[in-house]
Amino acid sequence: MLVPGIILALACVVAIVLIIVQSGFDEPTHLLWPIAGLLLIWVVFARPCVRLTQAGVEMRNLVRDVRVGWPAIDLVEQRWNLKIFDVHGKGNGSWAITSQRPRRVNRRTGIHAGPGLGEVDMNDPTGSVMGARPGSAAAVAAAIRTGQEDYAGAVERDPSVRAKDEYVVVPAWPAIGAVVLAVVCVAVAVTAG
Repeated sequence: MLVPGIILALACVVAIVLIIVQSGFDEPTHLLWPIAGLLLIWVVFARPCVRLTQAGVEMRNLVRDVRVGWPAIDLVEQRWNLKIFDVHGKGNGSWAITSQRPRRVNRRTGIHAGPGLGEVDMNDPTGSVMGARPGSAAAVAAAIRTGQEDYAGAVERDPSVRAKDEYVVVPAWPAIGAVVLAVVCVAVAVTAG
């Protein structure tokens, strides 16, 4: 999602520069459109992510953040996008991490062997298997499972490193503020123009 976001952000910056070069600051309301675009691009393309920390997993979505401690994670699903569930069935998905078609990887060499379609025969003489693409829901889910194993091992060695058993969903105030500011910019541009 970063590549389209960067391209769109560059287009907004070019628009801002062109507006300033052509009219200076005689018409400041014309700058509000690309500024609103930059704010929305940040909210939709740049801000959403999943971070693995020592305490657990943090998912940043469009207008809410989800923090899940390692002990609270019961199930990690990656069918359509990445979803994390607790023992009570409460779950949230990630806006940033979606499912992708796996790629074919040669088992012996580890070299990407082109896109694979359908099921893979494990007795295939070419030695190719399907591998998760980096950044896909399957790859991030695997990293979370590895993090859970690492956390369990760390707690077994030293119980004082135990993380909080929490599943917290909070509003993402910076993103909400950016959306509100973008709407205000558009409203002012429309009424002034």
